[in-house]
Amino acid sequence: KKNNINVEIVQLASKNAAAVALQGKAVDMIVTDWFWVSRQRSQGRMFSFFPHSIAAGGLIVSNDSNIKKLEDLKGKKIGIAGGQVDKSWLIFRAYYIKKFGKDLLNESEQIFGAPPLLNKKIEQGSFDAILTYWPYQARLIANGFKRVIDVTDIIDKLDVPKGLPIIGWVFRDEYSLENRDTLINFLNASEEAKVMMSESNEVWEKIKPSMNAENEETFLNLKEAYREGIPQEFATKQIEGASKLFKTLSTIGGKELVGNSSEMADGTFWIK
Repeated sequence: KKNNINVEIVQLASKNAAAVALQGKAVDMIVTDWFWVSRQRSQGRMFSFFPHSIAAGGLIVSNDSNIKKLEDLKGKKIGIAGGQVDKSWLIFRAYYIKKFGKDLLNESEQIFGAPPLLNKKIEQGSFDAILTYWPYQARLIANGFKRVIDVTDIIDKLDVPKGLPIIGWVFRDEYSLENRDTLINFLNASEEAKVMMSESNEVWEKIKPSMNAENEETFLNLKEAYREGIPQEFATKQIEGASKLFKTLSTIGGKELVGNSSEMADGTFWIK
């Protein structure tokens, strides 16, 4: 209300369903990654990305696991949220190649699946480790698991500037031109909300009922993980870092990730 906007939430079944809805103009905006945006732009479909979060999850193991660092993953069974071109998995592979000269794809066994299912499977002891998104990571840590390393830590080790956003608000260029004031008001509201969520515990108590946290520890872990993911800085160096990371991952993910272009498309990141 303060920013003179009215938000309608459209529930969709998956990330792919959200992308289809945006492409079909059934929604004005979705949350997704900038790799998708760059690929669309390189194919003439003009979407843009504005940062929302740097949170990207990480590698989780049981508290009694003998996996302490990345090199311990050799020969292990890893559950991976998403598919074979999931960004977190590709980032892990890129760093493993850089550090050890070998591809983790060939050094371990991978099982790809939906995050909720992977959480259940590792709780049953089906995997040695899982690479999953931050909300599911927060729930596991509250349930007797520990974090080995975050995806954001891996990105830093790839010599990419800190604070690179992984996911963001994505919208059609056409929409941003025709509804610029509404879009800016929405982004301002998003940024003001992040400041409140960063500084105020009272705000979290108000939204606690909608978080579906199983217990107090899960609630606190979710709050901490969200706060860690709030972007603190977004400037030219982050965009340059994104371009560098895009080139690195394009060699691993191939056309399925980036399409026909190994360069991040101009205009991928939208500046207010």
